[in-house]
Amino acid sequence: MFLSNYRGQSIYLVTTRANGQSILPIKKNGKEVLDSAIIKENKFSFRSTADVDIKASLQFTKPNTSPNAAADPNSLSLYLSKGLVNVSAKGYLRKSVISGSIVNSEYMAFKKPYLKLDTSLRLLGWKKRRVKAEDIVRGKMVDAEIDSVKSLKLTQLSEFLSKNITKPYATEALQMYVSTDASAFNLNKAQQFFDQLPAKQKNTTSGREIKTALSKLTEKMVSINVLKNVDFYDGYAEKVTHPVAKGVTRISNAEYLCQLSPAEIDKIGKTLKVKVTIKSGCDNYDRIGHVTLVVMPKGEKFNLEKGEQFELLRIMTPFMYRTRQPDHIPYEAQIDQMVSTIKQAGKDIYLLTEVFGTTGAGQREVIGCDGSLLTFNVSVDLISDKVKDLSIQKGISLLSYYSLDGKDKTAGKNSKQVNFELPGNTKTTVLYLISSGHGAAEGGEEYNWREHVVDLDGKEYTRLEMSQNCAPYEMYNTQPNGIYFGDISKERRSWCPGGPVPTRIINLGPLAKGNHTLKISIPEAEFEKTDSKYYVSAYLITQ
Repeated sequence: MFLSNYRGQSIYLVTTRANGQSILPIKKNGKEVLDSAIIKENKFSFRSTADVDIKASLQFTKPNTSPNAAADPNSLSLYLSKGLVNVSAKGYLRKSVISGSIVNSEYMAFKKPYLKLDTSLRLLGWKKRRVKAEDIVRGKMVDAEIDSVKSLKLTQLSEFLSKNITKPYATEALQMYVSTDASAFNLNKAQQFFDQLPAKQKNTTSGREIKTALSKLTEKMVSINVLKNVDFYDGYAEKVTHPVAKGVTRISNAEYLCQLSPAEIDKIGKTLKVKVTIKSGCDNYDRIGHVTLVVMPKGEKFNLEKGEQFELLRIMTPFMYRTRQPDHIPYEAQIDQMVSTIKQAGKDIYLLTEVFGTTGAGQREVIGCDGSLLTFNVSVDLISDKVKDLSIQKGISLLSYYSLDGKDKTAGKNSKQVNFELPGNTKTTVLYLISSGHGAAEGGEEYNWREHVVDLDGKEYTRLEMSQNCAPYEMYNTQPNGIYFGDISKERRSWCPGGPVPTRIINLGPLAKGNHTLKISIPEAEFEKTDSKYYVSAYLITQ
């Protein structure tokens, strides 16, 4: 090994056995002894036995002192190989050029794309810190960007681990996966990867840290699988007769219903999120989907029109080509506000999942899709903690997937008004609103975003900018299309292919007992000229 400008310093080599302890040429009474050498004429050498499947560390320090990475950051981690390994450094050791180790060269190639993603995450972190605390909408948009980059990181790590679980640095890849908190994180998959690790990797320090992290996550989280890999079919075709899993009802080719059991409801703690995973089938265009909570009186037969409806999450599928990666997309929404509504006594709770699609184009354009009616494969999960600290909140359904198309003018131009009654004075009243424009004709609302006006009790309360940045979702659009080209960040829309439609949260403050009105207007929308509409959902959470 050759190094520049380090004459007279000591260098230590620390390697590791499969049991997680240092491997050294000398051991006395079972205790570890560091292997060290003095740098003379800018050269040093080690002659020892090491496990090439475990990462080693080189650490410079002053003569007659022990290595301390915290005090002296001049350190280097690398994977060794049989034979001569050359480390050439000018300046800091961490900037060394390493040759002679095939494993280390592969490791450096593995790390490269993640360094770029981590840089993007640092920039987004700074962006997040500049968002004002009261700007909830802006904060959620930045959160979506962060989640998108993290999810891409998880997708790439998952692909790597699926094919390279026996690589020496698979442990590090899994450690990166477990420490990345994003909607694409899959605890079951992480556990499966860990179980597949070679025994000596599991027993390293990193392996034990992963095991501990997985154990803590398992202790904290509970997952309720609502739909598991359910095939959705062409919404325009005759209803298919393929069997479905127990507890799942096919309403139509594009719509499935599942009732939450009392045992599942009891599992839900203080926090709750809904997660939808879409896997590509034979529909390669952008489609709309949503998950809606439906509350029915206990024991009464399900009837969507009679139930209280709360749209929890609305999604837009990307332009997906099934043989290209990523071929599945995670969507997630935090819905802590719905816990009290779900856990209320005397009610039956259902989740209705719809992802409408058609394979008319896909059968011609996608390899292997000739004659297929399969649009997407869908999974839906509820993820909660185990804290049984239930807040007292009341959900009031106002609108669910209402088609605002300008034809009903009873509330004024491009408006919809609803009435609601409060049984008592409220400390807080929060409005949750989802809206997306649709209409693909020239000048249609699909290509625009329009300001929404919210009136409360006959007076304008607030105006909402409904634009969304689509750049974070570009990576999921593997089918060429007319939306994602050039700099997509400059084109604002009310929804993005491959992204969730934002849920806007508006605090209406304390309201008095009695009757109230809420009106939602989209003054500038051009409905009749372009045959367009906005799908609008709204509900209140009171306390």
